[in-house]
Amino acid sequence: MKGFLPLLKKEATEQLRTYKLVIVGGVFLFFGITTPLLLKYMPEILKLAGEEFSIEFPPPTAIQSLAEYAGTIGQVGLLVAVLMAMGGISNEMKNGTAIMTLSKPVSRAAFVGAKFTAMSLNFILSLAAASVVAFAYTVWLIEGADIAGYIGLNLLLALFLVFCLAVTLLCSSFFRSSLAAGGVAIALLISQAAVSAIPVIGDWAPGKLLGWGTNLLAGKPDAFWGALTVTVVLIAGCLYLAQKILRSKDL
Repeated sequence: MKGFLPLLKKEATEQLRTYKLVIVGGVFLFFGITTPLLLKYMPEILKLAGEEFSIEFPPPTAIQSLAEYAGTIGQVGLLVAVLMAMGGISNEMKNGTAIMTLSKPVSRAAFVGAKFTAMSLNFILSLAAASVVAFAYTVWLIEGADIAGYIGLNLLLALFLVFCLAVTLLCSSFFRSSLAAGGVAIALLISQAAVSAIPVIGDWAPGKLLGWGTNLLAGKPDAFWGALTVTVVLIAGCLYLAQKILRSKDL
């Protein structure tokens, strides 16, 4: 990929200058902090709000706290990924900056790959920081947890978020409107989530990675290697198609 490193440096700098790293990191950290706090102090919060319940809340567990955190990041992270990536290519085509960049000795593959890598690093770093905070608060407020299973959960969660970025970048290469790209990306990602709920077929959907991560956290043996394989293939396919579409477009 000719020109990949200079473009990656440019994209990484843009992630910092446009505060995208701060935004993604802030959103993830918010849920990393609040999820264990809410689980621990929800009965007290409801009492302060004047709500009276005859049902006693069971004490929260570490698995419950970390699983809820991961599930929330999976849902919110999907939306954040679409918002951050939907204009990645479409805006540059619309503003004419894409043709300026591609008129230099750089390849379409490097152009797409640099954007994808910079965004992925943003999300992975943000997820790593938020996951450490969520784990620390859970151990401090609730109880200890299996760190090996939690690491596996976060690796699968990171792969799922990277998949969301790849799908959105592909959609961004189709349209000059970032809103159109974002709308199609959300539709596709929601569709795969629906597919993951279908018996047998759903075991191969990327959305099943989150269920596998929860199983690791709970010490269950159920694994979804088919979903892992399909996710990796789809990520590679999205990036390949995105640069092929750019080759065919009159920028």
